[in-house]
Amino acid sequence: MDEYQHLTWRRAQIVKQIGALGAMRMGSITEQHLPTRRSDGSMYRRGPYLTYTFKHGGKTRGKHLRDAQEGELYRRQIEAFRRYQDLCAQLVQVSQRLADLEAAGDQGGKKNSRR
Repeated sequence: MDEYQHLTWRRAQIVKQIGALGAMRMGSITEQHLPTRRSDGSMYRRGPYLTYTFKHGGKTRGKHLRDAQEGELYRRQIEAFRRYQDLCAQLVQVSQRLADLEAAGDQGGKKNSRR
């Protein structure tokens, strides 16, 4: 298999992986602990409380998550988005190399017939 065929196969594999990602979301999950004062005056930390943060309209927004199960769902969706970003970067790299080969007239061993 020559380079052009390999890159064409690789591009198809990347597109297939992107199609299989499922639901995704941008953002991150953080754990918050809230300082609380007891009736005797001593302090303790309540939590952790899970917070999903994301950008919307140029501002950072937050949403408190109900429980650990919802937090795990959001984590999976955030990881899917990060995988999407990685795959997109790979797709651009492969596509640029394919474009270089096409511009040079080396498409699977075929030479540019316009010379």
